[in-house]
Amino acid sequence: MNARNIWRLALAMAGIVAASGALAQGWQSSVEAGFQMTDRTNTVNNVINSPYFGGYLAGYGGVNLGRVALAFDGRAEFTDDRGFNNVNATGPLHTGVVGARAGTRISNLYVGAFAGLGFFDGKNSDSPMQGSIYGVEAEYFLPHGGSLYAQLGQARAAGAPGDNEFEGYDYRIGYLIQVSDRTTIDVSAEHAYSSKCFQDCGDAGRNVVFGLEAVHRLTDRIDLVGSIDYAHVTTNVKADHVTSMDVYVGVRVPLGARPTSALRTPMGAFQAASWMHPMDN
Repeated sequence: MNARNIWRLALAMAGIVAASGALAQGWQSSVEAGFQMTDRTNTVNNVINSPYFGGYLAGYGGVNLGRVALAFDGRAEFTDDRGFNNVNATGPLHTGVVGARAGTRISNLYVGAFAGLGFFDGKNSDSPMQGSIYGVEAEYFLPHGGSLYAQLGQARAAGAPGDNEFEGYDYRIGYLIQVSDRTTIDVSAEHAYSSKCFQDCGDAGRNVVFGLEAVHRLTDRIDLVGSIDYAHVTTNVKADHVTSMDVYVGVRVPLGARPTSALRTPMGAFQAASWMHPMDN
């Protein structure tokens, strides 16, 4: 099975898991879809005709079994390249993750571990490559809604030696704020750092992502979701860097109870790996 088929299968599984929440008592689950706009710069290869437009799909399912908490999630982002068929001119077109987590809930504190698969572009954007991530995480649920959370993972996304490499750490922190009964705001920061292999083995580099997401409940079964992510990818080889401002607008449909956890599988390492070929000239 090639990487593209694995990617499709993983995302389909994430959707099935999320949908199963509607059938199992006690599940928190949702499916989500929307549009994406990405405005990019690259100091190595000029990005042609930015911004680009695309879409995304996401799913989540989780259940508490006494003190044991289990959850699954997936997300895929697709960008239309306007027929360029050249990642040097456009930057990456596909990024995705699918993950699972398990842990224990003690009062308002959750502590656990997660593992996932990530998907990213190589030289040829028609054949996404596969990487992996695993790590530990924690989330403290605040008494009046919302939470504080943190994740630390080790990621490996070595798609094509010399062109798409990431071997290092990815950590993420965030604050989910319960603004009202109908509105939440999630503020997050993620730092993916590769000290071994980035453009080439022996090179170091990083991806820093700041995120802001707002969710507003329109009806009992429809949520409006809007988010902005700003990413900055740098390498120590030269003074080269990439910036990406991504705006998302979508609809989230709860299938069981509404999810209260903000924990999702980190994507920063795979986003970094997707930029390595466009930066390695």
